[in-house]
Amino acid sequence: MDRQAARRARRASAPAMAASTPTTTFRPAPSQWSVEEVTAFIHTLPGCSDVAEAFRLQEIDGQALLLLTEDHLMTSMNIKLGPALKICAHINSLKHQ
Repeated sequence: MDRQAARRARRASAPAMAASTPTTTFRPAPSQWSVEEVTAFIHTLPGCSDVAEAFRLQEIDGQALLLLTEDHLMTSMNIKLGPALKICAHINSLKHQ
C-alpha cells in the first residue's frame, strides 16, 4: 500500500508531458500573446524557425497573428508560399482551440 501511495505522489509531482503539437503548449490565449510569445511560437513550427525573426520585426502580437493571411505573409513579410501555408494552418488551429 505504501508503494502505491509513493507512486501516486511521484506522478502528481512530476511535470506534465508536453503536448505533441506546438499550438497547445502556449498560454495564455493566443489573442493575448506578446510579440515575444508569437516569435517563440513561430520558432517552434517545423521549418519556420528562420522566419520567426520577421514576426518580431513586424511587431506581430497575438491579435495580429490571428488576423494574418497567406497573402500578408507572402507580400508584406516576403515569406515563401510553402512556409506561409504551414503557418496559416497553425494559425487556423489556434483559432479553433
